[in-house]
Amino acid sequence: MSNEKIKIRESLTLSPFFLFFLIHSSQTGIGMLSMQRDIAKYAEQDAWIGIVIAGLYLHVIFLMLFKILASSNNGDVISLHQQYFGNILSMVFVVYFFLLLLLVFRSYIEILQIWVYSIVAPWEIGLVIAVVIFYIVLGGFRVIAGISFWSTLIPIILVFVLGYTLKFSHFSNLQPFFNHDIKEILLSSKEGIISFVGFETVLLFFPFIKKGKSTKRWAHLGLLFTTLTYLILTIITYAFYNQGMLKYIIWPTLSMTKIVQVPFIERFEYIFIFSWLLVVMPPMCLCIWAITRSLKEMLNIKSSFSLTGILVLVNILSILLIDRDSIHFVKKATTQLSIYILFH
Repeated sequence: MSNEKIKIRESLTLSPFFLFFLIHSSQTGIGMLSMQRDIAKYAEQDAWIGIVIAGLYLHVIFLMLFKILASSNNGDVISLHQQYFGNILSMVFVVYFFLLLLLVFRSYIEILQIWVYSIVAPWEIGLVIAVVIFYIVLGGFRVIAGISFWSTLIPIILVFVLGYTLKFSHFSNLQPFFNHDIKEILLSSKEGIISFVGFETVLLFFPFIKKGKSTKRWAHLGLLFTTLTYLILTIITYAFYNQGMLKYIIWPTLSMTKIVQVPFIERFEYIFIFSWLLVVMPPMCLCIWAITRSLKEMLNIKSSFSLTGILVLVNILSILLIDRDSIHFVKKATTQLSIYILFH
């Protein structure tokens, strides 16, 4: 395998400033809608501590990732794997990104089916989403970065809207503080790690970021912003719902939007759900972009061909995932693989 460096054209690269939006948008998506319930399984009202621990741990992971990328010929993980292991480990990342793509894709379809389009078939909704993804990814990495920029603004606005729930909240629900042992809090942190994943795409798009002193800083700020967003959202949720209620609510964030009242909007949750498409789009686009780039580097498959094939396969598999149990199976498999990649 050649050790010659491949130079990315200047016109295709982005300012380090965009790392903030790429990292943050790659981590936010479907997880923000249900994460509060998942992490409460072990540590209940203390689960917010698990978010802090997960965020701090991932900052350490980021330092390690940048060290790894610095030793790569082309600045990405594919060339590093080819230097030492061939394509085997790269294929593990391809499978991982595909599972992550499938999970977000099918989960958003499920939300649309349950909350809005109860009589529309999954493949019909999936086809519309797949066409949007196709045109965004076909536009290249700079287009994906632009979508990531706008998708960062939507959660900020919507989290502020959820401030409407504060007048109905009881912060005594967060007490007693530190009522669970460290094992339960760590299990809670592990349960919530799936909401933080997606940033691993930086291992492939990092060569497209202009290098400078501020590069690492923007990446860490993106992660910090994600952690703070999850932390605030979790505290708001736990103040609004007690732990007994939370066990029976699949999407706490969505459920809270039902009480938001706007004079000229009858069902605010519909606005929320459709706006969330812009939030889930970047993680899906980054995952599929990472897959197509990996296949091009490893097997010399043209990106447009692999892009079409992957979207068709994702749509077919989303049809086969007919209930919550099958979707949960994909979520569990993705979580286990993400933990293996991050911890090993």
